[in-house]
Amino acid sequence: MLSSLDFGDSDRIVRLLTPDLGRVAALARRARSSRRRFGGALDTGNLVEVRVRPGRGELWTLEAAKLLDGREGARADLVRLTLLAYACEVCGALSREAHPEPRLYGLLEMATLLLDAMTDAPATAFRVGLEAKALTFAGLAPTLDRCCHCGEPLEAGMRFHAAGGGAAHPHCEALGQPVSGDWLSAVEAARRTPLRDLIDTDLPAGPAWAVSDAVQAHLGRGLKSRRVLASLLPIPGTDTVPP
Repeated sequence: MLSSLDFGDSDRIVRLLTPDLGRVAALARRARSSRRRFGGALDTGNLVEVRVRPGRGELWTLEAAKLLDGREGARADLVRLTLLAYACEVCGALSREAHPEPRLYGLLEMATLLLDAMTDAPATAFRVGLEAKALTFAGLAPTLDRCCHCGEPLEAGMRFHAAGGGAAHPHCEALGQPVSGDWLSAVEAARRTPLRDLIDTDLPAGPAWAVSDAVQAHLGRGLKSRRVLASLLPIPGTDTVPP
């Protein structure tokens, strides 16, 4: 379950991520007027079993939803709850409609499962690894081990060009945030490492939201949950919160 939006007097539009149909928007009739109808299944981050059928226009019709796991552990902590919502937004936004998305679905399922099982908020590599994996599974993997423009090896003074594909030599790309080779290597390692092994992994000093910037650049819009998450996880040494 990715998100929901009230519609009309008693209905709700829900967004789902499925392995076979990709991202699905469905109309849940009487979801607000009758709590019993969907049994509390329609909350962001829930693992649900659904029955949908094609409706009119772009919306499907949600006929039934059975709650399999409400991720209650993640909801006990504000940071983990916000990370859960952020994971849903990132994976959902990068998925396609009417197209199988088994890898993004699996990534989101694992992320929410781990957040549910944690007792504390994860280290930075967990979030950055999630962002890098989501881009990869969407066919938009950032280039982190060489220059994304010329393809030559990394060198001193590299930049991360979010809209341009990743690491770039300063003479190839004037835009972007300065990054070290250590940071690029650590992010590349996080991209290739299972999420469960990133829970306690910190990253070298570097731009905290650079990979998230790449997600936003590909989407052409901001991530709504990012600002809330950034306010809970401020960038060390600064008083600013990124948009």
